Amino acid sequence: MVTVEQLWRARCGHFWKIAVRYLRLLANSGFMFSLYIFIVAGGVYYQRWVKGLSDAFPAEWLLTAAFSILIARTPIRTFIQPADLVFLLPLEREMTRYFKRAVLYSALVQAIAILFAWAIAMPLFLQTVDRRPAVYAVVLFLLFMVKAWNLDAAWREHYVTESLPYKGLRVAVTAAFIGFLLFKAPWWTLCLIFLIMVALSLFVYHPLSKKHLLKWEVLLENEDRQLARFFRFANLITDVPALRNRVKPRRLLSMWTDVFPFGQASVFRLFYAKTFVRLGDYFGIWFRLTAVGAILILLLPDGWPQLVVAFMAMYLTAVQLLPMWRNGWEDGPALWFPTAPFLRLRGFLTVLSLILVAQSVILSVAVAAGRNGEAAGWALLICVGFSVAFTYGYAARKLGTAG
Repeated sequence: MVTVEQLWRARCGHFWKIAVRYLRLLANSGFMFSLYIFIVAGGVYYQRWVKGLSDAFPAEWLLTAAFSILIARTPIRTFIQPADLVFLLPLEREMTRYFKRAVLYSALVQAIAILFAWAIAMPLFLQTVDRRPAVYAVVLFLLFMVKAWNLDAAWREHYVTESLPYKGLRVAVTAAFIGFLLFKAPWWTLCLIFLIMVALSLFVYHPLSKKHLLKWEVLLENEDRQLARFFRFANLITDVPALRNRVKPRRLLSMWTDVFPFGQASVFRLFYAKTFVRLGDYFGIWFRLTAVGAILILLLPDGWPQLVVAFMAMYLTAVQLLPMWRNGWEDGPALWFPTAPFLRLRGFLTVLSLILVAQSVILSVAVAAGRNGEAAGWALLICVGFSVAFTYGYAARKLGTAG
């Protein structure tokens, strides 16, 4: 008979066996090399940028927002599978040790992410918040503590169907603690928030697991979502047969696809436009990279740093949208269209170019917001030029060969 510990090790080991295979492919791809170049170049400029910051720069607000999101976001990997809702549900009491291992595993992975992010924030923290390395280390320890509280509370949220109020409360307390910590509030303020966290655990979150049953369907939905994120990342450089995308209505966003007329010549333009808006996280990737790029452009000084950020946002978006080409083709509705094969490539390239040009305009407007018309013009020229070159040069050649 398989024990709970053996089941956990088998599930976790199976995932990492697959993950290592894709990570090796990703490490040997040109995408990782390009990302490495961007990281090195960005690190050099980041140091210069930090040294040139004025006293009025809102570093505390920036760090509070970034680490509140990072710490309050607490996905818990359980490696639950659909059949478990039938075969393991009756053994929920015996699965306690399994779920404890899931929480500890998630804590370790997310602690590594916090450590990496805090290392990136070190120059900014030491330059603007506090120059003492000991304080930097103490803040890191307190961030780990808040993360542990979030993980414990987030696990209890799996016992209720409507968890949004509990998540909102947890995010608010987390942001308050980190904000008071970085703004150097009196020590008794932090102690008070810590006592509030303890009280919430004892009287709000822990009782959830005693009054309600564990929502296994929520665990399965969260597990599928996290697995899909990893597979989508691996899908940048290779086909991932296990990738399953969720279709979302997004009726308001779908309205812009009506610009394409009905007919054989436009069938794949409409198909890929709706794929971008409704399937998986393609629109989310475009929106997040566009928003982050625009915010960074607004924060940076006028000139070539803004152009570099705009180009990086364009490049990362284009690379991550390229796998959209395969959606619906091997086993989906695209096979049903009685159209010439070249229309598929033409339709995809049209949609991809429109998406990238729209991003180019938004990023150029962000550059223009700094009242630097020359830089905005260069940004528009570089971004639109990259959009055309990537779409009708690299993508057309690669996808035309792939068929």
